Amino acid sequence: MCKLVYFCICLSVLALTGCQTHTSQSHDMRVHWSAGNTANAEAKISEISKEETDGTDALIWKLEEGAVARANGNLEKSVKAFSHAQSLIEKFENEPETSISEETQAILTNQSYITYKGYAYDKIMLSVYQALNHIEQKKFDDASVDLKRLEFFQSDAERANQKRIDNDQKAIADAKKKNKTASYNTSRTLNNQQVASVFKKYYGDAYNPDTSAQQAKAVYVNPFAYWLAGLYFANRPLDASDKNRATDMFRLGGEMLANKSEVFAKDFKMAEDLANGKIDKPTNLTYIIFETGSAPIRNQFKINLPIYIVARNVPHISMNFPYLTKMQSHTPELNVSIQGKQIKFDTLADIDAIVQREFDSHLPMVITKTIISASVKAGTQYAIAQSVGDGWEGLAVNIAGSIYQSLMNDADLRTWTTLPKYIKVARIETPLNATINIDGVALKLPTDRVNVVLAKKMNANGKLILRTFDFCDASKSTK
Repeated sequence: MCKLVYFCICLSVLALTGCQTHTSQSHDMRVHWSAGNTANAEAKISEISKEETDGTDALIWKLEEGAVARANGNLEKSVKAFSHAQSLIEKFENEPETSISEETQAILTNQSYITYKGYAYDKIMLSVYQALNHIEQKKFDDASVDLKRLEFFQSDAERANQKRIDNDQKAIADAKKKNKTASYNTSRTLNNQQVASVFKKYYGDAYNPDTSAQQAKAVYVNPFAYWLAGLYFANRPLDASDKNRATDMFRLGGEMLANKSEVFAKDFKMAEDLANGKIDKPTNLTYIIFETGSAPIRNQFKINLPIYIVARNVPHISMNFPYLTKMQSHTPELNVSIQGKQIKFDTLADIDAIVQREFDSHLPMVITKTIISASVKAGTQYAIAQSVGDGWEGLAVNIAGSIYQSLMNDADLRTWTTLPKYIKVARIETPLNATINIDGVALKLPTDRVNVVLAKKMNANGKLILRTFDFCDASKSTK
């Protein structure tokens, strides 16, 4: 009986520690973020992030903190947060394959307990934002390092995602091997008609019950990242190889958008002229980078699934599965005009689509791991209840086990929520003796250089954030 009481207490304590998700923890911060109140959003995220320096959630909170501090104009704090995030990523990528044991343990308990190691889009946008930070700070050598690292993340995305899928498959096999409580059939659960209809409702064509041949087939790269790298190396080339790099970046980004972007087409021609010696440097240009809306958040839905275990009295159990909720409130077009003429933007990055592609790629593994995790808990509960009999002890075990399962079956809802929904770019010749009007704000910019205007609006009714920078050395930039 003492063992039974101890078991129930342990279940209750574990359940109480498993109640919060990333979505619920970040809620207050996101309310301020959506309104454009970046100062309050930064204060909220800093409270959370300071408690997570090397824990399982450290990376996701540092990414959130870096983005919020950047939007608030606190570039030093943003650089520090992103540098911390980068060091964590480097640590994860240098870890041996034994990390699969952590993934196995997460399957047997809860997937949100595994260390968040970042998706391809996390790594790419981390390098994008850190490069922008360093360019604004006139730390051009650091920006060059960020952008060359970004190139690696872009080219390595497919391999990294395939490795993640392979590790998931190994961890699933390991979890099945280690758990001797029961034998269960995940395929039978996934092919249940009622189950399939619910999954189709939330996941559409991304749902496939067959995970045996899961491959990282999607394209994960971000065209905006290519564009930023091209723009930088066209404006700050150290040698001919940097000029050629700029040409390559504009070409690759344009191809990602089926060569339909006027911005990429014009910049590719400019970079070719630079590499061929037809022009000495780009000049008299202004670019407007418009980040609008917010990236998807993860929510979860609950479904009662049949667990096919070799034991007769194991009931259907509730499980939570993640799905993406796209934030709809945003400003589709920024009102920009010169002498009454409206300026057109090209969408260079659809962050919703980029996040969705990677989410869909990992979805089959997530579903399978969730079912195995629930099966392990149900099997353990059944075995203990059987060992103590059908009296009040068995009832107590079932009650405690049900509470534990209800609270410990939360899906992993960690995702970088402070990314934008879309990133758009406009390219114009800087007008002589004229101002650029951006959403009612008049900007007078110099014509002897390449100017970049950063515009950010997280919600259709939120505040517009505007900053400018150029590629000149600090001594010339203020002239």
